[in-house]
Amino acid sequence: MTEREQLIAKFADLILVSKNIVALTGAGMSTESGIPDFRSPGTGLWTKVDPDEFASIHSYVSSTSKNLKLMLEMGTTIFRAKPNKGHKALTQLQKMGKLKGVLTQNIDGLHSKARTKNVVELHGTANESKCLRCKRVYPITTLINQVLRGKNSPTCEECGGLLKPNAIFFGEPLESAVLRKADEMIADLDLMIVLGSSLLVYPVAFYPHKAIAAGAKLAIINIQPTEMDHQAEVVIHDKIGNVLPQIIERVKDCLNK
Repeated sequence: MTEREQLIAKFADLILVSKNIVALTGAGMSTESGIPDFRSPGTGLWTKVDPDEFASIHSYVSSTSKNLKLMLEMGTTIFRAKPNKGHKALTQLQKMGKLKGVLTQNIDGLHSKARTKNVVELHGTANESKCLRCKRVYPITTLINQVLRGKNSPTCEECGGLLKPNAIFFGEPLESAVLRKADEMIADLDLMIVLGSSLLVYPVAFYPHKAIAAGAKLAIINIQPTEMDHQAEVVIHDKIGNVLPQIIERVKDCLNK
């Protein structure tokens, strides 16, 4: 058995002995669906544009039209994207009764498109827009249609406040209700699987620490090393689509014996 096969077997064994698994997914989960990540050297979005200029709540309010132009370009890629082999593998794991739910940093909605249940979108969603004044939530098409009609600053139909994509911008806190759902999800887990996250963005990066502190084990699949690699039971540095389907297939075979 090669070293790679040993890692896949160990990962599958961890899943088999676990009863309450939560997956934490980051941008690397969706790159295989054609959605660029943010921090990869040379290809990440933040190597091409300044996040303070194009992704902060302050810049959005002060330069709405300029920000929306970039966001709508990104949105076209997101809305056309389809779940990849990694998303589908998680859905399979959930159907086996092993996966409790998913905490995701991604705003693309691909976990839900893959029919995975109990998904907590920690950083919000690109599929909705929200009024900054009254907090009313609309489909993202409400914002897009106003922009396409030439309105540089889309507004709320209820109060006239400025609409923004319902994703978390720099300078905005995560929603307290979302954080409560996340804490409830990890309250009694026994295994956290990190998929495609650099674990550099807080407070999301605290969750693996919380899981370990609560007695859970940690397993990671990510192309680049993370600061939590040394605390994980097993780490595989590769694309998720290359290894997760193999791991889930091995779990399935073992459960069917």
